[in-house]
Amino acid sequence: MKRILYVFLLFTVLSLPVFSQVQENPSGSNQDEHIITAISVTGLKKTKPYVIEKLLQKYIGRVVEDIDINDVYATIKDINILEPLSVEITGNETSDGKTLVITVHEKWTIFPIPFFFINSSSWMVGGALIDTNAFGIMDLINLGGGYGSDSWTANLMYIRSPKAVGDFGFMFMGMFTDQETEKTEQTGEDVLQRFSSLNISPGGSVSYLATELINISFHFSYQYIMLTEKDNQINAPLNDIHAFGLSPRIGLRKTSWDGYLVSEKSASLGFNYRFVIGVDDTQSVAFNAVYNHPIIPGFLVTTKAGVLYSSPTSSPFFESTLGSTVNILSSKYSVLNYMAASVGLEKYLFKFSFGTVSIAAAYQLAYSDGNVLHNQFDHGPVATLQMYFSKLAIPGIGLGAAYNVDKNNFQFAANIGMAF
Repeated sequence: MKRILYVFLLFTVLSLPVFSQVQENPSGSNQDEHIITAISVTGLKKTKPYVIEKLLQKYIGRVVEDIDINDVYATIKDINILEPLSVEITGNETSDGKTLVITVHEKWTIFPIPFFFINSSSWMVGGALIDTNAFGIMDLINLGGGYGSDSWTANLMYIRSPKAVGDFGFMFMGMFTDQETEKTEQTGEDVLQRFSSLNISPGGSVSYLATELINISFHFSYQYIMLTEKDNQINAPLNDIHAFGLSPRIGLRKTSWDGYLVSEKSASLGFNYRFVIGVDDTQSVAFNAVYNHPIIPGFLVTTKAGVLYSSPTSSPFFESTLGSTVNILSSKYSVLNYMAASVGLEKYLFKFSFGTVSIAAAYQLAYSDGNVLHNQFDHGPVATLQMYFSKLAIPGIGLGAAYNVDKNNFQFAANIGMAF
């Protein structure tokens, strides 16, 4: 489908010149005493100093007056393995210029971690042996697995993210899943399709940090799905499949810190092409955006949007869920195309030594279209209570509830150690 590829290429071409203008030294000042010439980070234990200095090199050469201390806090928090304790700018004792002095607390990054997730339609428990700061260079290693209401899974992952502008990164992963796939309408009550399968999915990616804001990546994957016998199948696929996926992606992201909560502004566009043996190839383009901004410190406006457009397919394996954009729909509801948006508020409540607690509310809207259900519209409110860990480099604890006004359906969800 050429129009899908054209949309991806147009977004990429238009975005690069706009977002490639990173802050350098706007004033062109030659007065060295007003310029950051060195960075000092104290409190590191496992992390190699040169890795953090590389991540912070964007502040070298910047005029002191142009540096917002809260931006430095946001940069440190975005690293995820460090909790910033203080940020100062001091005189440089050995030469002209200023030193950016940062004191941090290293989070606990290597541990066996249990996780738990439950919502109105499914549940899963499991664990992982994870290191989010492998070898002290902030690589991520994850070996884990879980057992749930409809599946059990095992996975292995290694990620090296780009550390500075001009760096390349890579990711390799493998996953095995024994799953009963159940697809439903929006409330999760009426089953439209049910089948059981074994899924083997190795894959990887290469990424490149083009500017402070722009990350370009190319993903590749192989997927083998073997159908297994089950007495209660409904509209099950007829054949096993082998699929090879290729997916270029461009992402734009910036974070900020208001003294209480981290806010994010991001957008991403990805194109996916699957070469499928035995059925028609599939294509899709997906766009996602997040815009969070503080009204006052500790009180954010939160917005997010998502769009998915897919080519028609005869295979039921490649429909997609609406993911984190929409919480008012069952996690077992999947579609070929959708448009979704969410607008809300998040308020900081309190902080203690182990983390920060906030409460959020939003109103969500979603239009979806699939092979079975066509032109569906849903809307409703969502409320969440979330704790962000300050001493563990993992997602925190969350509780949430959602009400689909159009379908008169209430849902809830809870998580420990997983992204909400």
